[in-house]
Amino acid sequence: MKKPAGKKRPKRTKQNELVKPDKRPEFRDVFIESRAFKTLITSAIEVYNRETNGVILGSNTVKAIKDERKKVITIKEVYPFQTEERKPSEVVHGNVAAFKRVLRTIDSFDAEIIGGYHSHPFPYFKVRLSKGDFASIKEDIEAMMKVGHKRVANEWLEILLSIKRKEYAKPSGREWYICDYIKKLRCYVRTQKKVGWDILVSAYWIYPKKQDPQKAKPLKWEMGAKEAAVFVPWNLD
Repeated sequence: MKKPAGKKRPKRTKQNELVKPDKRPEFRDVFIESRAFKTLITSAIEVYNRETNGVILGSNTVKAIKDERKKVITIKEVYPFQTEERKPSEVVHGNVAAFKRVLRTIDSFDAEIIGGYHSHPFPYFKVRLSKGDFASIKEDIEAMMKVGHKRVANEWLEILLSIKRKEYAKPSGREWYICDYIKKLRCYVRTQKKVGWDILVSAYWIYPKKQDPQKAKPLKWEMGAKEAAVFVPWNLD
C-alpha cells in the first residue's frame, strides 16, 4: 500500500535546546472552535468533583472578532488525558509512560501543542492559577520539549475551567448557553431536569519571566502569567 504523503519534518534540535525567539510572546487573545469548546466542557463535567486535564492543539490565525480583524490563537483540537490520578484539588500523570506516548503520537502527526487545560471544581477560592498549577505546567513543558514540542517553552496557553454543580427548584429540559464575563466566558449546561453546571472559562499565557530559556531547564524558570480574552463562535454571532 502506498504511504500517504506527509509534511517534511523539521531538523531536530538537541534535547532541551530551544530556538531563541525573535521577539517577545504576542499574548494573543484566544478563539476556541466549537468542537474543541464542547470537548473542554464535557471533559470537566465528566470527572466532577475531580479535576480534568489534557493538552490543546492549535495555531495562530486571524478572525473577525466583534467587527474587527484580529490576530488570535485558535484552539482547534483538545485531547483529554485518560490515565490520570484525579482528586478534587489536584490531578497528576498516573501513567507517565502513557503521557509520553500521547506526546510522541501528537508529534508524529505533526500537530502543534500550544498548551494545556485543567479544571478547578467548586469550592475554589478564586478563579486563578495556583502555585501547584505553575509547577505542573513547568513539568509538562520540560516533558514536551524532550519529544520535540518546542513552541511551549516560549509561550504556553493554559485554559482553566472553574466548575460548579447547580441544583434548580424548577425542572427544565436539557439546554446550554454562554455569557460574556469580562475576558472570561461563562457556560451554563443543564444535563438533567433539576441539575446543571456553571463553568467559567478563562485563558492564561504562561511564559519565562526572567530566566533565558536557553540557559536553564523549565523547572528552574520564574514564570509569569497574562490573562487573555476568550472567544467562541456563539458569542460572535
